[in-house]
Amino acid sequence: MIAIFAAALVIFTGCSKKELDAQVIENKDGSVSITRIDEDGKAVLFNKKYAGAENVTQIKLSQATRANPVSIDLSAYEGKDVDIQFSCEMYIENKNSSNTNVIWMINELNENFPKLFERKVQNGKWFNVNKHLTIHLSGKRQLYVSGAGFDKDNTTIYIKNFKLLLTGEGLTKDAPQPVSWTDAPSIKEAYKDYFDYFGMCVSYNNTFHEELLQKGLPYQADCITPENEFKPDFIFGWGKPGKMTEFRGEDGKLYEVPAEIPNFKQMDSILSDMQKLGLKIRGHVLVWHSQTPIWFFQKNYGRSGETNFVNPDEMNARMEWYIKTVLEHVAKWEKENNNGEHIIFAWDVVNEAASDNASDANYLRDANSSNWFAIYNDVTFIVNAFRYANKYAPKDVKLVYNDYGCASVNKNKAICKIIDAIQAAPDARIDAAGMQTHIGINDSAVNFEKAVKNFLAKGINVQITEMDVANGSASYNAMKLKDCYKTYFKMFIENRKQPGKNGIEGITLWGVRDEWTWLNGMHKGHTQYPLLFRGENFTCKPAFFGVIEAAEEAE
Repeated sequence: MIAIFAAALVIFTGCSKKELDAQVIENKDGSVSITRIDEDGKAVLFNKKYAGAENVTQIKLSQATRANPVSIDLSAYEGKDVDIQFSCEMYIENKNSSNTNVIWMINELNENFPKLFERKVQNGKWFNVNKHLTIHLSGKRQLYVSGAGFDKDNTTIYIKNFKLLLTGEGLTKDAPQPVSWTDAPSIKEAYKDYFDYFGMCVSYNNTFHEELLQKGLPYQADCITPENEFKPDFIFGWGKPGKMTEFRGEDGKLYEVPAEIPNFKQMDSILSDMQKLGLKIRGHVLVWHSQTPIWFFQKNYGRSGETNFVNPDEMNARMEWYIKTVLEHVAKWEKENNNGEHIIFAWDVVNEAASDNASDANYLRDANSSNWFAIYNDVTFIVNAFRYANKYAPKDVKLVYNDYGCASVNKNKAICKIIDAIQAAPDARIDAAGMQTHIGINDSAVNFEKAVKNFLAKGINVQITEMDVANGSASYNAMKLKDCYKTYFKMFIENRKQPGKNGIEGITLWGVRDEWTWLNGMHKGHTQYPLLFRGENFTCKPAFFGVIEAAEEAE
């Protein structure tokens, strides 16, 4: 946009009334460039020379007719979500004082009158103003320097290099038309030099068979995560075991295990369909307190009405049998149907075992929220899961601990304790921490980055596994969502895995388009718009272009 601003400054250096009114440029990308402040009678003079600079705007406060004489009218953008890029240089002249408190702000009540700049500056020196802000303009608003605190009778303000860029949907008549995800840039191509993969969560049973979904997925992504279909409930098919067989546990004893389930018919269909589309899969999930049938933990598998849980030794055998059965089935399918090449390149071995209210002493989910903890009462089941996964998984398949709320200080510490315990077991392997990244639109990327670095310090990589951005009870703001995605993806790039250095190795978004998001069930009564695409045509939202821009602007 620099070239556009430069051209605009040349155009508007004259002083005819026609040119003074024409202060807005509609850009081809749908954005708006504003290159000068509004006129206020004799108070505002353009194209002046001052303090060694040309094209300076001079504002004599003693002649101003408005309370806030330095202002820009934004009323044309009422009702719009706008991303504001604003900069200028200022000089305050007042011989009666050495300092002045300068405030640039917008009179947007719903955003609590956001300030773009507030600082006590030294008079008689040029200083810079630079701000990026995303906001919804609910009425006829202005961007202005607050007149409060100025010595109006004795103050003159000088402004040069004034640049204001507004970006948002439908700001100009020539704004680009909506584009489908198959006609837009490819995210996986934009990020191929930064990450090993880019993926999306897909509900195989509910949405996968849409034609445009299957067409766009391999264009935009490298891989999928099945939303539910690889979880124990789905593998077991919600049926209690009938016929039994025996499995020898690591304690040398024989234990009963189901002979006729798991049923891998649906898993095989997913593997086959992804093979046809050229997509890889993140396996989700082997061990989880949720979506695992309770009979799996009960004596005699609850077949005769038993409700008591088995002891840890027997549960170890059941866990090992399950992990072995799933991983060996996948390996067999890949050998027979894919020349032994992996379609499943990573597994979430254990999911969401850390407590939301973690302390140093109690950092795991308790017996009330985890049947695994109810049996083991400590971290042993997590360590064993990674021991068994390491025993049966190919060495080049990534083993991941996956959880949400990773940016919370206490939960981050809890997950680090889990990682420590896994790494302390000589026959266990953990390759990455999976950060689900279910974030709110105002969540801090800085705090999230601290959590990333804590995991990297453990000598493992990070996978962004389930990213979406909830607007919660707030109204949807397209440009704020774009800013959030762009900010986070820039942070991901800065912390990417590089030769000889641990880092973020891949990103998965938890869903494809807004209408399918799970978040509407979490925020009932408040529609959520957390993803990059919307509608039956998978229309690219501004947030999609924010992700693309983050890659284009990366160093």
